[in-house]
Amino acid sequence: MKKLLFVFFGLFCIPLILNSQIIFSPKIDSIVNLVSTSSICKFNRELSGDTLTTIGGLPYHIISRKYNSPHNIKAAQYIFEKFQSFGLMTYYQQHNATNINVIAKKTGTKYPNQKYLITAHYDDWSTNSTDTVPGADDNASGVAAVLEAARLLANLNPEYTIEFIAFDEEEIGLYGSKGYADSSYARGDSILGVLNMDMISWDGNNDGKMSVYLNNASNTIADEFIRTVQLYNINLTCTKSYNSGGSDHYYFWQRGYKAITLIEVGSDFNPYYHTRQDTFDKFNLTYFTNITKAATATFLSWALDYKYSINHNPLASGMDISPKTVIANIHFPVPLGMGTNAPRLYYKINNSPYQYVNAFEVSGEIYKFLIPGQPQGTKVSYYIAAQDSTGTIVGTLPNGGSGTNPPGTTPPENPFVYYIWSGANFSSVTVPKIIEDLVQTKDTIYISQIGTVEDITVNLTIMHPDDGEIVFFLNKSSGSAVLSQYNGVGGQNYINTTFDDSASLGIKQGTPPFTGTFRPESYLWNLHGQEMQGYWILRIYDKAAGNQGTLVNWSLSISYSQSVSVKKEEGSIPSEYMLYQNYPNPFNPNTNIKFSIPKTDFVRIAVCDMLGREVSVLVNEVKQAGQYTVDFNASNLTSGIYFCRLTTEEFTDVKKLVLIK
Repeated sequence: MKKLLFVFFGLFCIPLILNSQIIFSPKIDSIVNLVSTSSICKFNRELSGDTLTTIGGLPYHIISRKYNSPHNIKAAQYIFEKFQSFGLMTYYQQHNATNINVIAKKTGTKYPNQKYLITAHYDDWSTNSTDTVPGADDNASGVAAVLEAARLLANLNPEYTIEFIAFDEEEIGLYGSKGYADSSYARGDSILGVLNMDMISWDGNNDGKMSVYLNNASNTIADEFIRTVQLYNINLTCTKSYNSGGSDHYYFWQRGYKAITLIEVGSDFNPYYHTRQDTFDKFNLTYFTNITKAATATFLSWALDYKYSINHNPLASGMDISPKTVIANIHFPVPLGMGTNAPRLYYKINNSPYQYVNAFEVSGEIYKFLIPGQPQGTKVSYYIAAQDSTGTIVGTLPNGGSGTNPPGTTPPENPFVYYIWSGANFSSVTVPKIIEDLVQTKDTIYISQIGTVEDITVNLTIMHPDDGEIVFFLNKSSGSAVLSQYNGVGGQNYINTTFDDSASLGIKQGTPPFTGTFRPESYLWNLHGQEMQGYWILRIYDKAAGNQGTLVNWSLSISYSQSVSVKKEEGSIPSEYMLYQNYPNPFNPNTNIKFSIPKTDFVRIAVCDMLGREVSVLVNEVKQAGQYTVDFNASNLTSGIYFCRLTTEEFTDVKKLVLIK
């Protein structure tokens, strides 16, 4: 373990949502049970000089593995010969005069050009000038685990290529792993995951706690390791440690590869590392064996592709009301369910119950589902579910759903959501307006409609003898966007000018009278997420005297989403069911609907028209005892009489609503 902490910050753009889960395999379980404490202890004792070994057919005592020492070179030869004795293709990788990595390889039968690595560094270090530090924990322990995994996996035929690597010169700068990662990156190697081990045998308080070093990009494989520990009932407690450096995972991160390091927790760290007292006799053998088992089980699960995954690029919100195609890659290492147990997509409209559809097209692992088109103002929630043919394994995306035969009957807590935005145009009724010199002229559009702004464009006409003298911008609450600032010097007028963030030309690229569509100088998305209701202000400043202008007209085109707000009120638990009269009533277009339930119950609140047809479902879920207020927005309904119906398992009531527009 190199005594150094790097703090690595980065941004990772991952538009594709993935649910990947290791699944239990009796085959892997039986192999993991073959991990031998006596075997890993023998490897460790020989590497750390606790006992003699044989190298090149002769007895040898590895008294140190410090870089650039003859014992370090002999340690590399020892590892090389062990790999070879297991029947693995083995070679040295040398990056400079003193740095030698030892690599053993098993080519994948299905994905030979994609690989997983299990690694550890074999060099050691001392805090003084001696070259006789044993380095039993740091890091003969990690190397022993790599050797044990190689021993057990050598006769398997993995689907992915796997490599067992002992890195050199970790202690003086991570040089061995840096050389490997750099050369892999230069070749364009596809490394799917790196499982590195560094100091895995000290557990001073015998609590079984360990750390997993990871970065954000490696979160998936870290979760797979932790899940493996749970699946195979290995007595370890894992804690994630983000962006910690100091071991051989670091340069894989720098090259964009996923990598994790297994290591002792910082609160119970080996106090003897980098000293002559780092010896085998201080090991916690149960802890050492358990981490080796967990690493072997995880690496086997990767190598044999014993995990399922569901990948999907979530649908985006927009104004398109046509049917939506959902594309998912569903990968299971075992046969998928068929017929009524085939993969499904579940969707619900607003707060109505979930419905499901099966794929309308399947090509290999690519499944295509269709969500019917919906009107503007609709919220659509959805998730994907699949199970194996035996009904023992089920996965949902997003994660968290459950239920088999058919799959995914219990939805995840946080499904995918998209909105079919509504659209509306709003024009100023207080124009034309003179643009005064040397002062700020402003004009206001008040919008009474409630909704959340998702997209916005501005159209205007301004008559002015010198466009280069004026700047104008749009304000709403705390947000603002500069539309144009002193552009078109000497030119005249903005005539039917539209400002849209998606325009191909910026306003600075236009010329007077700027007729057409342009990107504003600062993005209108600064105003996205605002509540649409309220005052929208266009502000214009003329910086020169003597030539006034006129704001002829201006308007806003807004795409907006609507969602039902259900708020639980503070206070005592009510003693009875109650549906209160809405307030205000009559209303336009918003009203509050209050209800009470004395115990946890399934609650459905629907609004129906005069013919009894449901026009909106406001609540359709289990609610805890309490009093609630629902904000109902009826902007998509016509004037008339409607009825609000509350239904629970024990109670039903109806109130009349009057909408006047």
